[in-house]
Amino acid sequence: MQGGALRVSGGNQNSFAVGVNYAQPVGDYLALSLGYLNEGHPHNHHRDGVSGQLWLRSHINEHGLSWGVGVGQYYFFDTSKPGSGGEPYINDHGWAPIYSVQATWHHPNRWYTQVQLNRVIPTGAKDPTTSLLAGLGYRFDSIRGDKLHLDGGNSTDDTVTVLAGQSIVNSLESERSKAASIEYRRSVGHYVDWTVTGLREGTSAGTHRAGVATQLWLIRSLNREVELGMGVGPYLALEVHDVPGTRSHKAGLVSMAGRYHFSKRVVGTLSLNRVVTDYHRDADLLLVGLGYSY
Repeated sequence: MQGGALRVSGGNQNSFAVGVNYAQPVGDYLALSLGYLNEGHPHNHHRDGVSGQLWLRSHINEHGLSWGVGVGQYYFFDTSKPGSGGEPYINDHGWAPIYSVQATWHHPNRWYTQVQLNRVIPTGAKDPTTSLLAGLGYRFDSIRGDKLHLDGGNSTDDTVTVLAGQSIVNSLESERSKAASIEYRRSVGHYVDWTVTGLREGTSAGTHRAGVATQLWLIRSLNREVELGMGVGPYLALEVHDVPGTRSHKAGLVSMAGRYHFSKRVVGTLSLNRVVTDYHRDADLLLVGLGYSY
């Protein structure tokens, strides 16, 4: 978990930045990471996104300093004010290279503190940004990480979960409403889940949608109780009131979730979901719920 400051190149603008990252070692000197970066609120821009990076790192000891350099791709979501036209805002999506350097101090109890510098360089009219983040992390490398360690057998982890929370339209006003979902989840591999989800995004001045999504997830068990995952897949909105004359619309759903196994049967879930549209009606869904595993 990271927080810090952001500088917009060429615009003399500063803002905040927030990051969440998971890194998986590959040997002693390489790692792969998945991350989320929120680039704050510069003037007329709200940009964030998800990234995948390859890291070259110094050897990590139980205690002391390590270094790393990373390079990868960043898929961003940018809510901005158009220069002309009747739309009050637009949702731009695109890819950008992301370059990072980090210094990490490892404490003896598996906790670490970290400073990371990111450089995002989009093409076209989008401004590059530089973010400096400091944060705190924990190493789970003593845990095997797959679902099968939970009970020592072939766990399918079929789970039905009911969730509720808030929908936030990705506009410059960030209109909010109540949202709910019901999710069926099944483990299809040691580190892969598949879900089918019914969503109702609520009603606000910006959007009114409901539909069905299916996703594939990368899952990592941090211990016997906690799992983290990132999922992506298509979302078919079957009830669309924000596009006159349209009864359905295809979109995408990108999600991050944490799951906590209270017992063998009862599982709690906290998820952050981004609805990705091609008609400037993106939305965030922050949901919490309880599920039954069988």
